[in-house]
Amino acid sequence: MPYIQRDATGSVIALFRDAPAPDTERLFADHPDVQIFLALDGVPATGSSDPRDVLASLDSAMIRVVEDLVDVLIQKHVIMLTDLPEQAQRKVLGRKETRHSLFGDLGDLGDLGAGNDDIL
Repeated sequence: MPYIQRDATGSVIALFRDAPAPDTERLFADHPDVQIFLALDGVPATGSSDPRDVLASLDSAMIRVVEDLVDVLIQKHVIMLTDLPEQAQRKVLGRKETRHSLFGDLGDLGDLGAGNDDIL
């Protein structure tokens, strides 16, 4: 059962194995507040504690992981873009072009320079 720290709004902002102070609150690991904190760790906040919003935020982050994974597999010649179904090719290229137009080279994690073949 973890110890927790809350912010001024009551949201969990930290979990501890050991009590950082004698009066630190504890919650069961399956408590919704703990689960929301764990789901949001490393993911941009949604501003909502609705589990569906949390899941949508995680889905967005996972889509980016899949995009980068496809890019790395193509760059390493494990697969070719043409190995994917035509509709998947269009989606991959469309998102890549949109990401590049919005963020330039910063949107492409695979283009960080030579010698970074082990990013993932």
